[in-house]
Amino acid sequence: MAAASTAAATGGPGKRKSSFPAGVPALCLALALALGHGARMASCSAAPEKTAVAVSSPTKIYVESGKIARLSCWFRTSMMISAATSVSWSYQALGSNSRPITFFYYSDWKAYDGKNTQFSGRSIWAGNLFKNDASIKIAYMQPADNGTYFCDVKNPPDIVTAERAIEVKVLEKENIPASSGTISSCWLLVLQFCCVLASLTNYLF
Repeated sequence: MAAASTAAATGGPGKRKSSFPAGVPALCLALALALGHGARMASCSAAPEKTAVAVSSPTKIYVESGKIARLSCWFRTSMMISAATSVSWSYQALGSNSRPITFFYYSDWKAYDGKNTQFSGRSIWAGNLFKNDASIKIAYMQPADNGTYFCDVKNPPDIVTAERAIEVKVLEKENIPASSGTISSCWLLVLQFCCVLASLTNYLF
């Protein structure tokens, strides 16, 4: 893999502890239910165990053909963020039963755009580990990019995690469901707020 970007967006190396107080998941869920109106999006729920990294993301997004897709992914961990924290994104083509192919990797404050994949030269880091954000962007999306994208975050010794899957559909503008834009944007803001709030309350309580 070749380096695609640096950690300028992350603020550089450092350590910060991230955790969820017991009351935060309930607040997140309440906000999500208020804004979601049945949208198929993942909530920011409590981690089942302290040794696991919990990952949240939308379950489905629509992207206009030829435009940039933001694949949003947030995480929670009981350990401090460090250079050892890593993020990987993989892709499984629509209708394929093959093992997902990793096409993007972030570690040691550097991003690596996988060679010899259909996303080579099109995927960039769009996250901030200190804000519990492991998102990426992919430029010039095409119908051939339809499929399922998986976000995986590891933060040693928190390495047990369940990948979150995002179903991506690339459509012409006139075919994108009218309800997908506004509702999805609200959900993304709610989920990001939940994860940022989780980090802040760790210092306040």
